[in-house]
Amino acid sequence: MAEATADQAGEIPFPHLADRQGSEGSVETGFAPDYGVDEEHVAGAELMEFGAEALLAQFHAQLHAGTPWFEAMLDCIREWESPRETIDGREYVYLIEHEAFDWLLLAERICDSAPPGLLPLHEVEALLVDESPPVPLSEVEFQERLGTAKYWAHLNFLYGVRVEQALHLAMERILQKERSGLSFSHARDELDGDVFGRIYGARQRDLLREFRAAGDRSDADPERIEHSEWQAFTYWLFRRRLERQDPARVASDTRQGMEMLYELEAAKQRRQRRRAAEAERPPNESDVIDGVLVAVG
Repeated sequence: MAEATADQAGEIPFPHLADRQGSEGSVETGFAPDYGVDEEHVAGAELMEFGAEALLAQFHAQLHAGTPWFEAMLDCIREWESPRETIDGREYVYLIEHEAFDWLLLAERICDSAPPGLLPLHEVEALLVDESPPVPLSEVEFQERLGTAKYWAHLNFLYGVRVEQALHLAMERILQKERSGLSFSHARDELDGDVFGRIYGARQRDLLREFRAAGDRSDADPERIEHSEWQAFTYWLFRRRLERQDPARVASDTRQGMEMLYELEAAKQRRQRRRAAEAERPPNESDVIDGVLVAVG
């Protein structure tokens, strides 16, 4: 499944749906139109809710019939059309800014719907927490399972949210090195010493205000931001960076984000291998105190 790697950093594809739009309008994303909370489209939203419940019922039926859960879940994702839902007060936004598909959030929603005892919880946790599927899938296989439209929207999420967040971490590391080294001067421009200022040329609070104004989010709480809005804000920053910066700068910054994401992924895989090795290691005498198995190391 799609991951940004160091090998890809030399040649950066931007699978941005906006780049593939023409006179006929937006490119197909694999989702129905996002009605949001517009009362004018209540009927359409209710139809999508009905469709989601039907797909979940089909998913449960496949589980009862013995279909491998991951296969059944991908079938459900492929047919899913609702771009967002609110379940028990929690908002699930699967299609961010009408372009970027958070497939793991939808996977979580689908798995949460399953009746008790039908899913191997350790495999579900490995997928949702560690992004480790129970069976390996090549990029071609993953695209075939999602469908081309949803796969491109997934790539938008990868580059527009995951890589962009990693770019923030990479820039914070650069600034920390500058602050601790001789190259940092307290007299330098305050904006240049800020992560958002260095990347986007403006402070975070000003960018957030611009984002909310552009998206008619004037009623949002100025003192807090929900997770779904933060992801939308991050994707908007990605779009803004592509539109306003020269291509060389865009490529350079994106490469830094991809390399940071690769570094984080490599560290996660090392932790997973270490946990797996520890789980398989039989206890020895030094691990047992008074007949009780204790953690060592």
